[in-house]
Amino acid sequence: MRKTLDVSQSEEISRSFYAQLGADGLANRTRPEWDEKIIAAVIEMLPQDARVLDVGCGYGRIALPLARAGFEVEGLDLSENLIEAARRAADAEGLRGGFRVGSMTSLPYPSESFDAAICVWSAFNELLGEDEQTRAIREMWRVLRPGGVGVVEGRPYTEPSESDIESGARRGPEHRVEWGLVEGILNPHYRHDERSFRRICDAAGVARFRVFERDWGGRQRLFLRIDKPSS
Repeated sequence: MRKTLDVSQSEEISRSFYAQLGADGLANRTRPEWDEKIIAAVIEMLPQDARVLDVGCGYGRIALPLARAGFEVEGLDLSENLIEAARRAADAEGLRGGFRVGSMTSLPYPSESFDAAICVWSAFNELLGEDEQTRAIREMWRVLRPGGVGVVEGRPYTEPSESDIESGARRGPEHRVEWGLVEGILNPHYRHDERSFRRICDAAGVARFRVFERDWGGRQRLFLRIDKPSS
């Protein structure tokens, strides 16, 4: 019998996935040439001398290179094993910044404490319900200083086929949750488009945002960019 979707288990599913895959398994899913292009693209989006929050930072794939480039970076992830790997790497290089275990729906930082908040490598899309996504966007908005920028990245939306719906490969409201496996481990993702991003930004009280697609390390990705007014 097909399992029903329980979006309240989003973080439990993600935590289990990364506990099984581990930092090495996650790192094996990328390539140095991809990361080099992506890190350059991230830096292009950041204010100069920004204090950056990397939400869903994993083992520090983006946060550590940003710290090497001179940014002050804080990383947050719900997976203890990934955060421990990031801390070890940062300590070994003497990089400034810090890494915490925590949820993107309840950020453990004061309001207006970052110039930029990024959530890339589809980490945001592992929140399977729009209520959770709204809380996460509201939290990113809260911790941004006036003039700050937030960036969310994930796979572009595709329409589900009848077989996707019938098999349970696409689930939930509007069949937006792609119920898939990575390395044989359950790792579902929410498929956003401009309409769904607009819903959650409106619900979060974020007035200034835009949605666009661009090349991202050789692959096409969908972006949400939020801009907090300077005054």
